[in-house]
Amino acid sequence: MKITKKISLYIIISAVVIQSIIISYNNFTGFINIQSISEFFIRLLMGSLFASIASFYLIYFNFMMIDSLDRKYNWKDKLLVRSVVELIGTIFIALSGGIFITLIVNSINEYDTPLHWILFTNGTIAIVINIIIVIIIEGVNSFIRSQKALVAAEKLEKENLEIRLETLKNQLNPHFLFNSLNVLTSLIESDSKKATDFVDEFSSIYRYTLEVIDKRVMPLRDEIEFAKSYLYLQSIRFEDAVKTEINIENDKMDYLVPPLAVQTLLENAFKHNKATIETPLFIKIISEGDYLIIINNYQPKAKSDSSHRVGLENLKKRYEYICGESPTFILRDNEFKAVIPLIKPE
Repeated sequence: MKITKKISLYIIISAVVIQSIIISYNNFTGFINIQSISEFFIRLLMGSLFASIASFYLIYFNFMMIDSLDRKYNWKDKLLVRSVVELIGTIFIALSGGIFITLIVNSINEYDTPLHWILFTNGTIAIVINIIIVIIIEGVNSFIRSQKALVAAEKLEKENLEIRLETLKNQLNPHFLFNSLNVLTSLIESDSKKATDFVDEFSSIYRYTLEVIDKRVMPLRDEIEFAKSYLYLQSIRFEDAVKTEINIENDKMDYLVPPLAVQTLLENAFKHNKATIETPLFIKIISEGDYLIIINNYQPKAKSDSSHRVGLENLKKRYEYICGESPTFILRDNEFKAVIPLIKPE
């Protein structure tokens, strides 16, 4: 472990505090007799050099202990075990350091008072001081962690806002809009009833898109209804070149997904794959356990959009922000499979 500026500051402060307590205690108990303030500061200055050794020992091993315990017993999940182990460690570090230094001092200049009493006294002082030091270190660490968590949360919120805006921009796709209007123009001339249905589904798509952009999650039921509207418009455009199957367990309909997650995957299928009468595009949407699976046959267009994975990466980031679990995308044997987690409602 490196001795950083922060640790060096702890050591200097601790050295002065330790020496001040020792001098004051010895003066109070009669071990020494300080006649003036200047004598006190001379003793403090001389003693601080030696006390810095004790401080270095306490600070260094306290940091080592806390770093080790942070990896094994975090405060949130193992509060009692952490408290007991850290208290025992704090006492052991203090006693071992206090006894060792007392014996060294006694070998240099033997105490007048019985050694066992000096060991008891200095050991007690060392324990009290080390408990204070550990409390200070833990307090500073807790403050630093809370500040880092706050910064991280703000960063995530900013990233999530950017992702939501990017999602809105992607869903208001001008190509889809123009293609839909072209289809609508053709329907008005050939089938007014179907044109009316087309307008209803088309308006519901854009209304839903605008309504959910500020939502964190949406029920799967709503996403599937939205997907059906989207697939209806595409089926009018591509006719028999698109085949779809939707099979979702009823008890999964109240589970949650990020808004527009299903449509993102459907649009990805249409954007990057051919759909013709000779080579139709097959799309299947099913639930399996706590996952929604969307499968399509892989038959890439000759010239595919350069933004091939933008929508998928966007969806991954949204899932990581919401629940920490990412979707998986598998391309194998001329089949593309997207597996997205279903989030249990609280």
